[in-house]
Amino acid sequence: MALLAGTLEFGGAEKQLVYMARALQEAGVRVRVYSLGANEVNEAALHDVGIDPIGVGLAANPVLRLLTFVRAVRHFRPDIVQASTFYVNLYVALTARLCGSLAIGAIRSDVRLDLQDTGRWGPLLLRAPTALVTNSHAARRAAMQLGISSAKIHVVANVIETSAFEQACRCRPATRNAGQAVAILVGQLVRAKRADRFLEALALARRSTPGLKGLVVGDGPERASLEAHAGRLGLLPDGLKFHGPADPNDIPRLMAAADILALTSDYEGLPNVILEAMAARLPVVTTPAGDAAAVVEDGIGGFVVPFDALDELADRLTRLTRSPALRHELGEAGYERVTARYACAGLADRLLAVYRAAGQQRGRHPTAFPTMGIQNIQRRRCHRRCLAVVAHRRCSSGRWKSWPRYQWRGCPAGGGSRRPPH
Repeated sequence: MALLAGTLEFGGAEKQLVYMARALQEAGVRVRVYSLGANEVNEAALHDVGIDPIGVGLAANPVLRLLTFVRAVRHFRPDIVQASTFYVNLYVALTARLCGSLAIGAIRSDVRLDLQDTGRWGPLLLRAPTALVTNSHAARRAAMQLGISSAKIHVVANVIETSAFEQACRCRPATRNAGQAVAILVGQLVRAKRADRFLEALALARRSTPGLKGLVVGDGPERASLEAHAGRLGLLPDGLKFHGPADPNDIPRLMAAADILALTSDYEGLPNVILEAMAARLPVVTTPAGDAAAVVEDGIGGFVVPFDALDELADRLTRLTRSPALRHELGEAGYERVTARYACAGLADRLLAVYRAAGQQRGRHPTAFPTMGIQNIQRRRCHRRCLAVVAHRRCSSGRWKSWPRYQWRGCPAGGGSRRPPH
């Protein structure tokens, strides 16, 4: 199994890649992680689970990056090459084709935003992989509207490890009094996140509840304009703080020090930050971007407000600021939802089910991706270009010694042959 990351920096997609790699490795899959970046935050998290990321993006030229990745994957010879983000789908599709592997692409946000961001390459990035894994039903529906077959798109929801948030909550300061609260927004400061909505709603809410303060955690190209906008709204210096980027290990502490999470995006998949807030027992106020509304459920784990309904957003912030009891009720309900529905347990089984379904759709034998014991199986291409699965053993000369365990249907050498065609 080869996983390609565009980056291993701070972000939801990168954190989910770590969860996937760990889950698959614990299930017995041989996993290697490749990255177009280098010396990035989440490399340490992969080291902790025994995976050393391999950099393949030192060259600035995309063609040279592709060739570097192909050489690395050909040496490893995985059954599956999978992307962690949309913009590396073409690297994965071309490399898998050249190496005889199954190509699994990714959609991590609303596919419409992905297509906007990737320009003329977008349609190719969407259609080139054999199968696509997305983290939200909203993205799956959007891709189907663009003509992608429903059988090609598989939903694997984000997961979260809650232990760090539970530990941070045990050290949480005393509950703030009625009329006092901190609303936190966490994410990249890019246009799609629409942090300006948060600032404007915060300014409205503070007119009636001046004890409400805001905290923005993250960085990005919109930061300077957002700081200027906050100044015009009168939020600085007492009503709002820009924290800047945070180490992933600091997120549980920052969440535990807050009282409300706000998410005001136009586009999302399944927002990782909502799962983190629910793990920290925070009520969430969100727009219905991606699957956010389904995760939170209005009135259960927080509130869902229409995209540009600033008055409603401000009203929900005000209600939560005035009622510590309501914050506690919604926070506890959110915690129960996230631990019941989005725990890491079972992630490997869901991924392996996707790989088997994608292999069957492509015409491969379903036993090529068994649930367990994958570490003992390796695929090789025979001289007649059929595919066989053989036991993972070599003789002293380095040649493949073992006989086929499974053989793909339609092998021109004859599926029943007792001699391995390698």
